[in-house]
Amino acid sequence: MKKYHGIEILRFFTSISVLIYHYRHFFAPYNSSSNLNYFDISSSLPFYNFLGLIYEHGIFGVHVFYTISGFVFAHIYLSNQEKIPAKSFFKNRFARLYPLHFFTLILVCILQFYSHLKFDTFQIIEINDVYHFFLNILFISSWGFENGHSFNAPIWSVSVEIAIYIFFFLLLSFIKKYKIFFVILLSLLLLIIDKSKIYDTLFLECARLFFSGTLIYYLFHIKLNNLYYFIVALFFLLIAFIGNFKTFIFCPALLLFFVSIDTYIKSESYQLFFKKLGNLTYSLYLLHLPVQIILLIMFKQLQISELVFTNVIFFILFFVLLIFIANYFFKYYEKPLNELIRNKIK
Repeated sequence: MKKYHGIEILRFFTSISVLIYHYRHFFAPYNSSSNLNYFDISSSLPFYNFLGLIYEHGIFGVHVFYTISGFVFAHIYLSNQEKIPAKSFFKNRFARLYPLHFFTLILVCILQFYSHLKFDTFQIIEINDVYHFFLNILFISSWGFENGHSFNAPIWSVSVEIAIYIFFFLLLSFIKKYKIFFVILLSLLLLIIDKSKIYDTLFLECARLFFSGTLIYYLFHIKLNNLYYFIVALFFLLIAFIGNFKTFIFCPALLLFFVSIDTYIKSESYQLFFKKLGNLTYSLYLLHLPVQIILLIMFKQLQISELVFTNVIFFILFFVLLIFIANYFFKYYEKPLNELIRNKIK
């Protein structure tokens, strides 16, 4: 099956943007032990002149992730005309997502218990009780049963995405039959429900982004010259920034831009490199908060000044460390367990 290397680059960049946005966790009000308030000192953080936009708005990387998922799922499941068994569909999702989620959940649980025992306070995330632990175990920590973010908080977006996967699978036969027309109709329906405020939930926003990615998949397979897609993508990216920022134009336009440049990535060495970067995405996303908690606990015990978090060297080492850890976990934990679970279920 064709691999879109442009999307691999986009996945990596969006994960890094979320990590830079979450760099604020080292400071108050996210770090209850800090005397440095992020909103007072943010402009003096490392490389702020270049990364200021990402420091403030990098959370939109999550929105882009949903759009990418919609495209990737369309590429995998809509290009296959055979009926997809439910067992196969959900086995693959479980094998891909659950092992690292379970590991990071247990790790954060241990770290927060130690922090509360040692310092009488949790780190970064305050909700770490038994009720929310079971919500996390069941992967439903953001289905509306929660009282806020808990444990390894970034998992909220994956939890919502699982609900969208179920929705996608239930509609799969209709999408295959009516193709782009059904996706357009579905997108309009989700938009109407969202704007009417009949049902206020994260699911609507994330589902709209997901199916905008599916729509881009159909549009890209009209097989126009790539230059046309490139120009259209740039045009809509410009439109997204005119007036109020338009998330639902920006995300699919950014996706289309990176899909359109895929044809120019012909070098096998580049393709392999971009694939490796894309593979790091899930590990980077789920491991960065536990690493931050470990650093906060360690520095507090060693009584290292929190000013270290404003240091350029620390900033660089922090991201190098995260990439190293993510690569290790993908190679020796994520990938082997993914294959093991798929083979066992077979």
